Amino acid sequence: MSDEDSKCKFALYLGVFLTFLGYSGRYTGIEPLNNQFYVFAVWSCVFLTDNLTYRVKGNSLLISRTPEFAALAVWSLALTALAELLNLRLGAWHYLNQPSDLSMRWAGRALTWASVLPSLFVMTEMLQAFGLFRGLRSGTFKIKPWLPKVFYAAGGVLLCLALAAPGLFWPLALPAVFFLAEPLNLKLGLPSLLREWEGGLPEKTLRLAAAGLICGFLWNWWNKAAGSGWAYALPGPLSARPATVYAGFPVLALAAYALHSLASCLRAGKTWEEAAWPMPGKAPGAAARWAAAVLLLLTSYIALRAVDSHTVTLYLGWI
Repeated sequence: MSDEDSKCKFALYLGVFLTFLGYSGRYTGIEPLNNQFYVFAVWSCVFLTDNLTYRVKGNSLLISRTPEFAALAVWSLALTALAELLNLRLGAWHYLNQPSDLSMRWAGRALTWASVLPSLFVMTEMLQAFGLFRGLRSGTFKIKPWLPKVFYAAGGVLLCLALAAPGLFWPLALPAVFFLAEPLNLKLGLPSLLREWEGGLPEKTLRLAAAGLICGFLWNWWNKAAGSGWAYALPGPLSARPATVYAGFPVLALAAYALHSLASCLRAGKTWEEAAWPMPGKAPGAAARWAAAVLLLLTSYIALRAVDSHTVTLYLGWI
């Protein structure tokens, strides 16, 4: 039996076991399984979705590129921590019924943050394995020198609006991240959706958007079912239409891809993708990578503390 076959079976058994634990706790009310149901649900989905991808095409992120999967989870934790710090100003969401026990609370939160990028990109790979949007082509075009400047300007304006009046404009922060990161990816020779659009290749963009929408439905379903979770503070015009939150998940997937691609410059362009290529030019040295690791670790710790102080609105204890 090959190493990949062994990992495939282990991931399958682990996914089934986590599903059993999560739903057992959910329907019996056993704590902390019920309170942390979301963690069990999201990670079991990641393992089972990746497993299905491997069985369909013989290659998957977790099973075939395990070190990249681990790196993706670490980046997911770090980048989501940055989003949580930004949320201190935006006030876009808050947490309810968080465990009063610090170790339980932080472990659940860290595992939740670490699942965001793996969920999105494993789902994207599964959609690719089933041929969604495969071979789809659009018109090609030449990227003019002014186009990246338009992206920078649009991203800057949207981010300023979100920060200046978060009660009305916080959803604009997501497209702002995409508009600011994509031109940098193009300039540095990193994986870029803008470059794919230039070549008439929209399929990855559409798969990412579809994966974001699917994950958004699942995340919100599990969030409502769990003993603890989060709630959104929708802007006034949207507050009466909570379903509009789903429109943001495709944008979230595109922004997450662009931001992770930009972060991959620290690893010479290595990413989770099967067909990733090395970044041209000289990659940052070891000192820069270690400095970034220390900074992201410190940022994650600060985010965990800050969420406890400013974003959690209700704690929950049990016997």
